[in-house]
Amino acid sequence: MSRTTARSAAMQMIFEKVSGGQGGEDTLKMIYDELRENGMPGEPSVSRKEPDEEDRAFISDAFNGVLDHLEEIDERIGKTAKGWTTDRMSLVDLTILRLAVWEILYDPDIPAGVSVSEALELTERYSDPDDKPFVNGVLGTIVREHEGEE
Repeated sequence: MSRTTARSAAMQMIFEKVSGGQGGEDTLKMIYDELRENGMPGEPSVSRKEPDEEDRAFISDAFNGVLDHLEEIDERIGKTAKGWTTDRMSLVDLTILRLAVWEILYDPDIPAGVSVSEALELTERYSDPDDKPFVNGVLGTIVREHEGEE
């Protein structure tokens, strides 16, 4: 499985959880069933064996990491998105931003550029493609600020 597919699953689980759902194993099964049926642009098909243990670890880390740091992540996004508050943002865009910001701030194994690129792919797939400049701008600023903090 590609990390892109695992990231897509993590994003959807986070979205469901913050929308009042469970975001658990049933959600993960449903997401992968949908990915198997409809595929993902630019990705080979998702096999019946997926997600594997490595994918599950990434999904779990991302899901729990975003939820554990949600307040700080939202504060960072709100401070960076000039003229926007998180409650005015599309929940899909906000979820994509939350996942990418968690990766940038808390997962040093993922290069920031990869997190931004993957967030733009998720925006293309799940949101309005016209939102890509907004997502890119917010994440670009957060990356520059984070690099300045290190």
